[in-house]
Amino acid sequence: MRTRLLILSNIISSVIIKHLKVGIIASLFLLIGCATPPQTLQLMQQPPTNIPLTSNIEGVPFYPQQAYYCGPTTLAEIFEFNGVKLSPESIAPQLFIPKRNGSLQLEMVAAIRQQSFLSYASNGSLEQLLKLVNQKIPVIVLQNLGLSWYPLWHYAVVKGYDLETQEFILHSADIENRRVGMKVFERTWQRANFWFVAALKPSQSTSALNDFTYISASQDLISIGKGPAAIPYLQQAINAWPKNWLSYFLLANYYFEQNNITKAIEWFEQGLNHGDQQSHYLNNFAYALLKNGDTERANIIIEKALAISPTDINVLATQQEILTAIN
Repeated sequence: MRTRLLILSNIISSVIIKHLKVGIIASLFLLIGCATPPQTLQLMQQPPTNIPLTSNIEGVPFYPQQAYYCGPTTLAEIFEFNGVKLSPESIAPQLFIPKRNGSLQLEMVAAIRQQSFLSYASNGSLEQLLKLVNQKIPVIVLQNLGLSWYPLWHYAVVKGYDLETQEFILHSADIENRRVGMKVFERTWQRANFWFVAALKPSQSTSALNDFTYISASQDLISIGKGPAAIPYLQQAINAWPKNWLSYFLLANYYFEQNNITKAIEWFEQGLNHGDQQSHYLNNFAYALLKNGDTERANIIIEKALAISPTDINVLATQQEILTAIN
């Protein structure tokens, strides 16, 4: 679609990752206070009633981590779990930064996207982790195993939990199925702003996810030329959040860019009841109708867009093209 047609991009906007040996980590934990952090305390006082007390994802591969390779190692583990076998050594050139002795979060997110998975990155909560694990979705978390003024960054894969013993089960460093108390885990995760990323398949549940984050991550696949991979995610988003206009909008724009005007109009039509207050949605819909030769309907739709955004230059330009075609 022409350059002034509006789409969403550049959603995900970084932290330098380091690795620390387990022996040093243990000594640093002695400096941590004894008070129970708030999320753990809430889980202890009010355990979730809609998930089991224990859950462990079977079949998550484990690779002993080389020094500073926690990023490539955790990616290799979740990739293989999802059916793509890549070694940490083959992944490392994409994201390992020698001068930083680690991998940036943006590179982690991008590496997942390159494998055509939806790269769902967000700032989460302990309860969200529990739900994702219970849905058999292993999650990469960023931890600061040091202190706020002396950060020691580390990636681990959360693959299980035990609410009875108040522990998470991780693949971390060179320890498989490492059990970490929730209090300690929450503190180390909190010092990394509760950041996590998951590699999702279209068929996986979205009940523990945010609609805008999910839909935006789908658009990110389109932005790197993986439109066919993005389509089932956007369709899943429509199933999960049918009132969110953005999924219809992105699907319609994608098909227009592929010169499939009929399919684009179908998606604009399906989402019209939810996007009829968005001038960008109406503008693009009107432009698609114009290119399909339906100038009468295009004029009706663009008038609605003008009522919402009367000074928008894109809307005004579309109106001018429609009027020119009519006359």
